[in-house]
Amino acid sequence: MIKDLISEFKELLKENWPRFKASKFGSIGVIILFMFLFLAIFGPIYVGIMGPSYSPVSGMDLSLEINPETNSYAWPPSWDHPMGTDSKGSDVFSQFLNGSYLAFVIGISIAIGAAIFGTIFGLISGYWGGTWKDSLIMRTVDVLFCIPFLPLLIVISAVIGALKLSVFIVIMIFFSWMGVCRVIRAQTLSLRTRPYVDSARVTGASNFRIIFRHIAPNVIPLSFFELSMIVGGAIIMESSLSFLGFGDPTQMSWGMMMNFCRAQSHMFKALWWFLPPGLGITLIATAFYLIGRSLDEIVNPRLRERK
Repeated sequence: MIKDLISEFKELLKENWPRFKASKFGSIGVIILFMFLFLAIFGPIYVGIMGPSYSPVSGMDLSLEINPETNSYAWPPSWDHPMGTDSKGSDVFSQFLNGSYLAFVIGISIAIGAAIFGTIFGLISGYWGGTWKDSLIMRTVDVLFCIPFLPLLIVISAVIGALKLSVFIVIMIFFSWMGVCRVIRAQTLSLRTRPYVDSARVTGASNFRIIFRHIAPNVIPLSFFELSMIVGGAIIMESSLSFLGFGDPTQMSWGMMMNFCRAQSHMFKALWWFLPPGLGITLIATAFYLIGRSLDEIVNPRLRERK
């Protein structure tokens, strides 16, 4: 079954890749994405070359003197520190590189988890539409949609303390699959009445085989589109939570960089510390939006017809 899905995915990729390459938005998004992917991979190499004093969390340049303009060890960009240093003398560039790595870990982990759960529940709900299974899943979706997510995260972090990265990812997956589920359910409701599904049912194919062999390959493009939309939102959510002071202080994400800068009252005194993480969040969220828009043109034939 898994081999069949992989082969179907390869066929879809082969068929739609030329359309994706022809999209200017998609090309720009991929270029930005690969730029940050390179930075994420380059981060550990940079720290390894420069030494432990450049560690994103604990590193300090003890050779620095207090900057009279910032009244701290925050110095503007130099040859030794391409993005300058923060108030305790840590290298901002190494922090930015580590933030790139965490952005991919957070965004992709949450998006994949949400896409898998949303696709599975959407297929089940759509295939058995109108039954108790469909009602149970969709009422659960409705309830979860009504919960204000960011305030809930703040309450949880206030109760259990700063949210560890793994805990944040699990909570985000739990509250991110509903949109995927609704989209996949709507498509499945249409696909379950197609002739090829009826033929499979007449030949004695099990419900499991019909769902995952005959219907699932046709909703995979929609899952990938929803996945690309979730990534940017997950990164922005983590950054917002960390900026407010409820993130994991042991992980130097872009949001945590901005939080430390704000907490030290350096937002306007050390722009080289505050602006890079903000630009990073904006650019990587924009990249995934552009990729998602290109995927939307692939999965939505009406958009292709307008061109």
